Amino acid sequence: PPPVSSMNVTLAVPAADIARLLNEQTNKPIASLRDQNVKCAVGSCKLTMDAKRTGPIAVVAQNGALRIGVPFAVNAQLSLPGMLSAVKANANLGGRIDASAALSFANDWQVRPETEGTVKFQNGRIHLGPMNTDLADVWNANAELLSRPLFRAFDAKIAAGVHPRGAIAKFWTGVFTPIKVSQAPTTWLVLQPERIRIGAPATANNALILNLGVDVRARMAVQDDAPSAKPTPLPAPAQLKGETNRFAVAVPVVLSYETAAKLALDQLKKKPLRAGSHGLRIDKLQIIPSGQDVVVAASFCVTQNWDPTDALSGCGSGYLRGTPEYDAKARAIRIVGVHYDILTEDLMLKVMHSLAGPELGHELEKGLKFDIGKDIDRIERDVAAALTKPQGGVVSVLGKVDRFGTPSLTWTKEGFLATVSAEGSLHAEAHL
Repeated sequence: PPPVSSMNVTLAVPAADIARLLNEQTNKPIASLRDQNVKCAVGSCKLTMDAKRTGPIAVVAQNGALRIGVPFAVNAQLSLPGMLSAVKANANLGGRIDASAALSFANDWQVRPETEGTVKFQNGRIHLGPMNTDLADVWNANAELLSRPLFRAFDAKIAAGVHPRGAIAKFWTGVFTPIKVSQAPTTWLVLQPERIRIGAPATANNALILNLGVDVRARMAVQDDAPSAKPTPLPAPAQLKGETNRFAVAVPVVLSYETAAKLALDQLKKKPLRAGSHGLRIDKLQIIPSGQDVVVAASFCVTQNWDPTDALSGCGSGYLRGTPEYDAKARAIRIVGVHYDILTEDLMLKVMHSLAGPELGHELEKGLKFDIGKDIDRIERDVAAALTKPQGGVVSVLGKVDRFGTPSLTWTKEGFLATVSAEGSLHAEAHL
């Protein structure tokens, strides 16, 4: 299988969009209490309060968190406890909430904010009978009753407003779409995603930044129509780590047995083979796959130089076996170690041993060499050129080939398969 590589994409959520969502969702009072027991300077007091937003919520994305500023006005009534409950003080004050929301992701791709901050009042002094206090002190002394519910409300609104799961799912699905990288022959870059990773939410340019990484196995498919791609469901996120923005692909060069046999026969007709004083004429050739090697079926004649009438010539058909290999220096596919199949060997020993013997296999190897250097050059050139410009739809991919590896060779029922490997850098962008 192709090696696993990772490609990254960055999703940005502008702070202005988050501010708009929060403003749309916080038109109602931001806090409301009725006769709530609170800590105060004399021990315990009762607080009735309504707090409303008086201006737009400001959101700034910086230092890896969302900075939130909320101007508000408070209409509050503080009363002493017990028999002194008739002692009351009213206050109409202005204030401001300054908070910071740190963000993380849950396994369901939902944003999990953690908002903390401070509440400040403008001229918050209250005279309550003999007690002279500050509403800010009362508020801070009762943070669990006052600040905590307020910040949890902001957490709920941020989580409801910032929900990138749909965009991430669209990105995940888009990665499956085959990308056309070459026209002749038609070649497709196919990315098979296995895992999606996410880094800790970050901030840049006053936006919330989500860094996504997808582990893929990349391969090339040579076919006229786009390969079928069936996206899998969006999996739970894994942690983003390790080397990213790299790729490794395998590009096949296919040489069919029919084409290879024709090339070999043409070559053997141009340069007839010889075995000592014998001439070897190949009239028919076929290459057949056979497990760990291939079979070369040949119809041949062995001629004598001193017999112009061919009266003493011998003709026959037989099977020879050889092992395909890639010759890196010649950039060619060769069939080496050509020898008689066991049944053919018995036949040759009985009928034609004195005329050809084992030399037929040795000589035949000269014609079983297939140059694929031009095909490799073309594929390397096409792949390198295609990856230098964005390719794809929802997810566009561009990259730079750092190196091409030495082709590896195998063979299938259709033909020889030389695989050219390429490694390099990769960049992906999501158009959501």
